[in-house]
Amino acid sequence: MIGLNNPKNIIDKIISYYNTRKIYRANGIEPPLSAVHMVFTGNPGTAKTTVARLFADILRDNKILPEGALIEAGRSDLVGEYVGQTAPKVKSLFRRAKGNVLFIDEAYSLVDGRRGLYGDEAINTLVQEMENNREDIIVILAGYPDKMQQFLDTNPGLTSRIAFHINFDDYTEEELYEILISMASKSGVRLSDEVHEKVIEIFGHACKHKDFGNGRFVRNIYEQALMNQTLRIAKSTGQPSEKELRTLEVEDFNNLEVKETSEKEGKVIGF
Repeated sequence: MIGLNNPKNIIDKIISYYNTRKIYRANGIEPPLSAVHMVFTGNPGTAKTTVARLFADILRDNKILPEGALIEAGRSDLVGEYVGQTAPKVKSLFRRAKGNVLFIDEAYSLVDGRRGLYGDEAINTLVQEMENNREDIIVILAGYPDKMQQFLDTNPGLTSRIAFHINFDDYTEEELYEILISMASKSGVRLSDEVHEKVIEIFGHACKHKDFGNGRFVRNIYEQALMNQTLRIAKSTGQPSEKELRTLEVEDFNNLEVKETSEKEGKVIGF
Protein backbone atom coordinates (compact mmCIF):
# COMPACT_ATOMS: atom_id res chain seq x y z
CA MET A 1 0.00 0.00 0.00
CA ILE A 2 1.10 3.56 -0.71
CA GLY A 3 2.32 5.69 2.21
CA LEU A 4 1.12 4.60 5.69
CA ASN A 5 4.65 4.40 7.11
CA ASN A 6 3.51 4.71 10.73
CA PRO A 7 0.94 1.88 10.55
CA LYS A 8 3.36 -0.34 8.62
CA ASN A 9 6.14 0.13 11.20
CA ILE A 10 3.89 -0.67 14.15
CA ILE A 11 2.38 -3.73 12.47
CA ASP A 12 5.91 -4.98 11.74
CA LYS A 13 6.69 -4.52 15.43
CA ILE A 14 3.61 -6.50 16.47
CA ILE A 15 4.37 -9.38 14.11
CA SER A 16 7.97 -9.48 15.36
CA TYR A 17 6.72 -9.54 18.95
CA TYR A 18 4.48 -12.55 18.32
CA ASN A 19 7.10 -14.42 16.30
CA THR A 20 9.67 -13.87 19.03
CA ARG A 21 7.22 -15.29 21.57
CA LYS A 22 7.14 -18.48 19.47
CA ILE A 23 10.94 -18.73 19.68
CA TYR A 24 10.84 -18.29 23.46
CA ARG A 25 8.24 -21.00 23.81
CA ALA A 26 10.20 -23.36 21.54
CA ASN A 27 13.05 -22.99 24.02
CA GLY A 28 10.91 -23.75 27.04
CA ILE A 29 10.49 -20.13 28.12
CA GLU A 30 7.05 -18.67 28.75
CA PRO A 31 7.33 -14.92 28.05
CA PRO A 32 4.90 -12.41 29.56
CA LEU A 33 1.92 -11.62 27.37
CA SER A 34 1.26 -8.01 26.47
CA ALA A 35 -2.11 -6.96 25.11
CA VAL A 36 -1.89 -5.48 21.62
CA HIS A 37 -5.26 -3.76 21.38
CA MET A 38 -5.03 -0.70 19.16
CA VAL A 39 -6.58 2.64 18.33
CA PHE A 40 -6.62 3.75 14.68
CA THR A 41 -7.12 7.48 14.21
CA GLY A 42 -7.26 9.36 10.93
CA ASN A 43 -9.34 11.48 8.63
CA PRO A 44 -11.76 9.96 6.08
CA GLY A 45 -10.19 7.87 3.33
CA THR A 46 -6.87 7.20 5.08
CA ALA A 47 -7.31 3.40 4.77
CA LYS A 48 -8.04 2.54 8.42
CA THR A 49 -10.50 -0.22 7.57
CA THR A 50 -8.39 -1.54 4.70
CA VAL A 51 -5.31 -1.79 6.92
CA ALA A 52 -7.34 -3.55 9.62
CA ARG A 53 -8.44 -6.18 7.09
CA LEU A 54 -4.91 -6.71 5.83
CA PHE A 55 -3.62 -6.87 9.41
CA ALA A 56 -6.10 -9.65 10.18
CA ASP A 57 -4.90 -11.53 7.07
CA ILE A 58 -1.27 -11.15 8.20
CA LEU A 59 -2.10 -12.47 11.67
CA ARG A 60 -3.81 -15.50 10.13
CA ASP A 61 -0.98 -16.17 7.67
CA ASN A 62 1.57 -16.00 10.50
CA LYS A 63 -0.60 -18.32 12.64
CA ILE A 64 -0.79 -15.68 15.36
CA LEU A 65 -4.58 -15.82 15.55
CA PRO A 66 -6.27 -19.13 14.71
CA GLU A 67 -8.91 -17.64 12.42
CA GLY A 68 -7.72 -14.12 11.67
CA ALA A 69 -10.95 -12.75 10.22
CA LEU A 70 -11.94 -9.13 10.69
CA ILE A 71 -15.15 -8.84 12.67
CA GLU A 72 -16.57 -5.36 12.07
CA ALA A 73 -18.93 -3.88 14.63
CA GLY A 74 -20.69 -0.62 15.38
CA ARG A 75 -22.93 0.86 18.05
CA SER A 76 -25.89 -1.36 17.17
CA ASP A 77 -23.75 -4.47 17.81
CA LEU A 78 -22.80 -3.29 21.30
CA VAL A 79 -25.63 -1.23 22.74
CA GLY A 80 -29.02 -2.72 23.60
CA GLU A 81 -32.39 -1.03 23.31
CA TYR A 82 -33.51 -1.81 26.84
CA VAL A 83 -32.08 -2.14 30.33
CA GLY A 84 -30.10 -5.36 30.76
CA GLN A 85 -29.46 -5.97 27.06
CA THR A 86 -26.17 -4.13 26.57
CA ALA A 87 -23.67 -6.18 28.61
CA PRO A 88 -24.89 -9.53 27.18
CA LYS A 89 -24.67 -8.04 23.68
CA VAL A 90 -21.04 -7.01 24.17
CA LYS A 91 -20.12 -10.40 25.63
CA SER A 92 -21.85 -12.19 22.75
CA LEU A 93 -19.87 -10.10 20.26
CA PHE A 94 -16.60 -11.06 21.94
CA ARG A 95 -17.54 -14.76 21.87
CA ARG A 96 -18.18 -14.44 18.13
CA ALA A 97 -14.89 -12.58 17.63
CA LYS A 98 -12.73 -15.11 19.49
CA GLY A 99 -9.61 -15.92 17.48
CA ASN A 100 -10.11 -12.87 15.26
CA VAL A 101 -9.61 -9.12 15.05
CA LEU A 102 -12.55 -7.11 16.36
CA PHE A 103 -12.78 -3.77 14.53
CA ILE A 104 -15.08 -1.16 16.07
CA ASP A 105 -15.36 1.79 13.71
CA GLU A 106 -16.51 5.21 14.92
CA ALA A 107 -16.21 3.88 18.46
CA TYR A 108 -17.19 7.26 19.90
CA SER A 109 -20.75 6.62 18.73
CA LEU A 110 -21.08 4.47 21.87
CA VAL A 111 -21.34 7.60 23.99
CA ASP A 112 -22.76 10.02 21.44
CA GLY A 113 -22.61 12.87 23.94
CA ARG A 114 -24.96 11.14 26.37
CA ARG A 115 -23.29 10.05 29.57
CA GLY A 116 -24.90 7.65 32.01
CA LEU A 117 -26.94 5.83 29.38
CA TYR A 118 -26.46 2.42 27.77
CA GLY A 119 -23.28 3.57 26.04
CA ASP A 120 -21.48 3.76 29.38
CA GLU A 121 -22.48 0.18 30.15
CA ALA A 122 -21.20 -0.87 26.73
CA ILE A 123 -17.83 0.81 27.32
CA ASN A 124 -17.45 -0.68 30.81
CA THR A 125 -18.20 -4.17 29.48
CA LEU A 126 -15.92 -3.55 26.50
CA VAL A 127 -13.02 -2.71 28.84
CA GLN A 128 -13.66 -5.87 30.85
CA GLU A 129 -13.85 -8.10 27.77
CA MET A 130 -10.70 -6.57 26.27
CA GLU A 131 -8.83 -7.62 29.40
CA ASN A 132 -10.42 -11.06 29.69
CA ASN A 133 -9.76 -11.92 26.02
CA ARG A 134 -6.32 -10.40 25.54
CA GLU A 135 -4.87 -13.74 24.39
CA ASP A 136 -7.60 -14.57 21.89
CA ILE A 137 -8.78 -11.28 20.37
CA ILE A 138 -7.14 -8.11 19.14
CA VAL A 139 -9.48 -5.13 19.39
CA ILE A 140 -9.06 -2.14 17.10
CA LEU A 141 -11.02 1.01 17.96
CA ALA A 142 -11.14 3.41 15.03
CA GLY A 143 -12.37 6.89 14.23
CA TYR A 144 -11.49 10.51 13.62
CA PRO A 145 -8.67 11.92 15.83
CA ASP A 146 -10.49 14.54 17.94
CA LYS A 147 -13.54 12.40 18.57
CA MET A 148 -11.46 9.35 19.45
CA GLN A 149 -9.53 11.29 22.09
CA GLN A 150 -12.79 12.45 23.64
CA PHE A 151 -14.01 8.86 23.58
CA LEU A 152 -10.90 7.52 25.32
CA ASP A 153 -11.21 10.20 27.98
CA THR A 154 -14.64 8.87 29.00
CA ASN A 155 -13.13 5.79 30.64
CA PRO A 156 -9.58 5.57 32.06
CA GLY A 157 -9.67 1.80 31.68
CA LEU A 158 -9.80 2.13 27.92
CA THR A 159 -6.50 3.99 27.66
CA SER A 160 -4.73 1.57 29.98
CA ARG A 161 -5.69 -1.37 27.75
CA ILE A 162 -4.58 0.21 24.48
CA ALA A 163 -1.04 -0.80 23.52
CA PHE A 164 -0.74 1.10 20.25
CA HIS A 165 -2.16 4.41 19.10
CA ILE A 166 -1.70 4.47 15.32
CA ASN A 167 -2.34 7.70 13.47
CA PHE A 168 -3.10 7.53 9.76
CA ASP A 169 -1.72 10.71 8.25
CA ASP A 170 -3.38 12.44 5.31
CA TYR A 171 -1.78 11.51 2.00
CA THR A 172 0.56 13.92 0.23
CA GLU A 173 -0.14 15.10 -3.32
CA GLU A 174 2.38 12.63 -4.76
CA GLU A 175 0.95 9.75 -2.73
CA LEU A 176 -2.53 10.62 -4.00
CA TYR A 177 -1.14 10.56 -7.54
CA GLU A 178 0.34 7.10 -6.90
CA ILE A 179 -3.05 5.94 -5.60
CA LEU A 180 -4.66 7.28 -8.78
CA ILE A 181 -2.17 5.34 -10.92
CA SER A 182 -2.87 2.20 -8.87
CA MET A 183 -6.65 2.56 -9.28
CA ALA A 184 -6.28 3.05 -13.02
CA SER A 185 -3.85 0.14 -13.39
CA LYS A 186 -6.24 -2.27 -11.68
CA SER A 187 -8.79 -1.40 -14.37
CA GLY A 188 -6.28 -1.72 -17.19
CA VAL A 189 -6.18 2.06 -17.66
CA ARG A 190 -3.07 4.24 -17.96
CA LEU A 191 -2.52 7.98 -17.54
CA SER A 192 -0.80 10.04 -20.20
CA ASP A 193 2.41 11.80 -19.16
CA GLU A 194 0.70 15.19 -19.19
CA VAL A 195 -1.80 14.14 -16.50
CA HIS A 196 0.74 14.31 -13.65
CA GLU A 197 1.05 18.10 -13.48
CA LYS A 198 -2.71 18.57 -13.76
CA VAL A 199 -3.71 16.17 -10.99
CA ILE A 200 -0.93 17.34 -8.66
CA GLU A 201 -2.48 20.79 -8.94
CA ILE A 202 -5.91 19.34 -8.16
CA PHE A 203 -4.65 17.34 -5.18
CA GLY A 204 -2.61 20.27 -3.85
CA HIS A 205 -5.72 22.44 -3.85
CA ALA A 206 -7.88 19.74 -2.24
CA CYS A 207 -5.37 18.99 0.53
CA LYS A 208 -5.86 22.52 1.87
CA HIS A 209 -9.43 21.70 2.80
CA LYS A 210 -10.46 19.94 5.99
CA ASP A 211 -11.58 16.31 5.63
CA PHE A 212 -11.06 16.30 1.87
CA GLY A 213 -11.47 12.53 1.64
CA ASN A 214 -7.95 11.29 0.85
CA GLY A 215 -8.32 7.97 -1.02
CA ARG A 216 -12.05 8.50 -1.46
CA PHE A 217 -11.33 11.85 -3.09
CA VAL A 218 -8.98 10.13 -5.55
CA ARG A 219 -11.66 7.59 -6.46
CA ASN A 220 -14.15 10.39 -7.05
CA ILE A 221 -11.67 12.20 -9.32
CA TYR A 222 -10.87 8.97 -11.18
CA GLU A 223 -14.51 8.11 -11.81
CA GLN A 224 -15.25 11.61 -13.07
CA ALA A 225 -12.23 11.46 -15.40
CA LEU A 226 -13.51 8.14 -16.79
CA MET A 227 -16.87 9.77 -17.44
CA ASN A 228 -15.19 12.69 -19.22
CA GLN A 229 -13.16 10.23 -21.30
CA THR A 230 -16.28 8.43 -22.52
CA LEU A 231 -17.83 11.75 -23.54
CA ARG A 232 -14.63 12.79 -25.33
CA ILE A 233 -14.45 9.51 -27.24
CA ALA A 234 -18.14 9.63 -28.10
CA LYS A 235 -17.66 13.04 -29.72
CA SER A 236 -14.57 12.02 -31.70
CA THR A 237 -14.70 10.84 -35.28
CA GLY A 238 -13.48 7.46 -36.39
CA GLN A 239 -12.98 4.22 -34.49
CA PRO A 240 -10.83 4.68 -31.34
CA SER A 241 -7.91 2.33 -30.85
CA GLU A 242 -7.53 0.11 -27.81
CA LYS A 243 -4.75 2.41 -26.56
CA GLU A 244 -7.05 5.42 -26.78
CA LEU A 245 -9.78 3.54 -24.92
CA ARG A 246 -7.35 2.63 -22.16
CA THR A 247 -5.69 6.04 -21.75
CA LEU A 248 -6.85 9.02 -19.71
CA GLU A 249 -5.67 12.32 -21.17
CA VAL A 250 -5.14 15.61 -19.37
CA GLU A 251 -8.40 17.04 -20.77
CA ASP A 252 -10.31 14.27 -19.00
CA PHE A 253 -9.38 15.95 -15.72
CA ASN A 254 -10.91 19.29 -16.68
CA ASN A 255 -14.29 20.52 -15.44
CA LEU A 256 -14.34 18.28 -12.37
CA GLU A 257 -16.66 19.20 -9.54
CA VAL A 258 -16.15 17.64 -6.15
CA LYS A 259 -17.90 18.77 -3.00
CA GLU A 260 -15.32 19.28 -0.26
CA THR A 261 -15.60 20.65 3.26
CA SER A 262 -13.44 23.60 4.20
CA GLU A 263 -12.80 24.66 7.77
CA LYS A 264 -15.46 27.32 7.47
CA GLU A 265 -18.18 26.04 5.15
CA GLY A 266 -19.04 23.49 2.50
CA LYS A 267 -18.23 24.53 -1.04
CA VAL A 268 -18.00 23.07 -4.50
CA ILE A 269 -14.51 23.19 -5.95
CA GLY A 270 -14.32 23.40 -9.72
CA PHE A 271 -11.22 22.10 -11.54
